[in-house]
Amino acid sequence: MKILLAVDGSAYSTWATKTLTALQLAHESVVTVFSVVPQHTFLGRLTLDTLSGGAGAKNREEAKKAQEQRANDLVQSAVAVLDAAGIKTEATVGRGKPAEEIIREAEKTGAELVALGAKGIDNNERFAMGTVAHAVMKYVGCSVFLARKPVDPLQRVLLATDGSCYSDAASQFLLDLALPGKCEVLVVTVLQSHIATWMKMPSLDFETSQKILAQLQKAEEEAAGGLVDKTKRMFKQRRYRVVSMVRKGEPADEILATASMVNPDLIVVGAKGLTAVERFRLGGVAQRVARHARHSVLVVRQR
Repeated sequence: MKILLAVDGSAYSTWATKTLTALQLAHESVVTVFSVVPQHTFLGRLTLDTLSGGAGAKNREEAKKAQEQRANDLVQSAVAVLDAAGIKTEATVGRGKPAEEIIREAEKTGAELVALGAKGIDNNERFAMGTVAHAVMKYVGCSVFLARKPVDPLQRVLLATDGSCYSDAASQFLLDLALPGKCEVLVVTVLQSHIATWMKMPSLDFETSQKILAQLQKAEEEAAGGLVDKTKRMFKQRRYRVVSMVRKGEPADEILATASMVNPDLIVVGAKGLTAVERFRLGGVAQRVARHARHSVLVVRQR
């Protein structure tokens, strides 16, 4: 697996690095450690680098070298941690807008996973997710791991599934990762309320509507049971401890509520769900879970 690890010196990016060492990555996996020297672009595509003249040019050049040295130090520090865990690494530094550079580097290296902190070094503690992490999660073309807590070892994973091809991809991604043997996988699926469906059937009388909704609910409950059983079997075949749960309500809310209850080391969701709008790269449920969770989140995109 090709992984891009973005580091910025924050505790969150340190946790992202540590989490990669807690996973049993395949021997051929390669982690590219990447840091970005922020560079603001002004009106007219001006940057401080383009303003080379004047008395401040020397100071700007010295500041630039200092920034690049710090970025290199951050990269090499993460490389040392990964090397010590026996993980193959590469290292590089970019310059520009962090989110854009991370997405560009992911495309350039053919990354299957981008790992980064859910917040950066300058982000406000009141917010659950930083602007760079949100932009990368939303627009990058591969799976994204957002670190929010230190994880060592990885003991419990919450896997949300709804039977879509996207949640199937999330299950397979976890299986391919080869989680630590003692890791527990909690599989959860959510049955949504049918009030909205009933509101769309104004031409039917109340009794008929109730019968149809009752049949639909029963069929969905049976399908949900079959879905979690199928997913459980997949992980039990790999000898993981597996627990399953079916909840009712709004999917994102129920996934977050379950996470608060079981306190997983990692929440795993597909990038989209059954009702995905194809032109959107990321579904609403995945966005809400990633933005509001207090745990680390892995958003899986289909390969």
